[in-house]
Amino acid sequence: MNGFYDAGDRDAPDAREARLLALIGAVAGASVRRDLPFDRAALEALPILRKSDLPRLQAERPPFGGLVAGPVRGFSRLFLSPGPICEPQLPAPDGSNAARALHAAGFRAGQIVLNTFNYHLTPGGLMMDEAARALRCAVIPAGASGTEQVLQVLARYRPEAYVGTADHLNILAGAADAADIAFPILRAAVAGAAVPATLRAAFRARGIEVFELYGTAELGIVAYETDAHDGFVVNEGFLVEILDPATGAPVPEGEVGELVVTRPDPLYPLLRFATGDLSAVKPGTSPCGRTAVRIRGWLGRADDAVKVKGMFVHPSQVAELLRLHPEVARARLVISRASERDVLTLEAEVECAPEGFDARLAETLRAVTRLGGGVRLLPPGTLAGDGRRVVDERRYD
Repeated sequence: MNGFYDAGDRDAPDAREARLLALIGAVAGASVRRDLPFDRAALEALPILRKSDLPRLQAERPPFGGLVAGPVRGFSRLFLSPGPICEPQLPAPDGSNAARALHAAGFRAGQIVLNTFNYHLTPGGLMMDEAARALRCAVIPAGASGTEQVLQVLARYRPEAYVGTADHLNILAGAADAADIAFPILRAAVAGAAVPATLRAAFRARGIEVFELYGTAELGIVAYETDAHDGFVVNEGFLVEILDPATGAPVPEGEVGELVVTRPDPLYPLLRFATGDLSAVKPGTSPCGRTAVRIRGWLGRADDAVKVKGMFVHPSQVAELLRLHPEVARARLVISRASERDVLTLEAEVECAPEGFDARLAETLRAVTRLGGGVRLLPPGTLAGDGRRVVDERRYD
């Protein structure tokens, strides 16, 4: 695997930053003095926009919270993610900026790509479909198809590349083994959750090279692994900051803080967009030859949200479930791992549960979070009174 996506991969770092800052200054408009050069100090004077604020902003000024500079019809696609959050896709080809990341993962013209990200209302499926086709790959739009159907696809089309979550790739590989179907995938671009070292090693033993991507529904692909597997290279068109979650001040290079991203797109500028994710700048440049800043990938959350199977789970969703089922005294969501996959369990305190109540709770859980999960009914007083509504018990060591 070699080559670069374009000359931008090897731009001089100072020139790249100067160009981005000039674009940010242009889209910031009246909020900055136009007679002064726009630099890092000017950027740090701009307010933070938190992802967690988007539902409130959009409810106050629908549909996009007053953040969009043009009409809704100017976008190519319009999504609705849990929150709920309205998320427009930029109209440019590969508007989510994902093709460069897939190229770094070795996706090339003529390859067949199995895309297992959901195509329904959330950006992942169409984002990756568009990126792979921009590289002239043939895409199998598997989306949320059942395992048996995907096994038929594997047997007939023999795709060598995969995009989706790492957990789903592991499930498919195990199902192929059980069905005595040779597993054709050689490279995988995965997103939605950090890949545990044990799972990465299992893929390597199968001959599958895994490339992690980091992104958000609002920004697209922010950073990606290359064949050097030494940090995540920040995508072109983004300027990143790592800030102290408590003070909002920049942290020293290499220290962990909240990842804040600026995308100076004229139609949908996201200035100092606080992702809620923790990361750190990795000093130096990548051995692969790309010159952009590197980050260490996803290192946890700076808030109470947790990502499960590529979707965020929020404490507010537990509150909504309690509102819909007043017979539940207290509840919490527990995220664990079993057989190299995420497991979501709702633990609910109920005085006297009627027959079938756990099934109704499971239906509500899926409706509120868009994720399937188990339900454990517990007697009152069982759960700790610590106020935690989302508990993440996963370990990625």
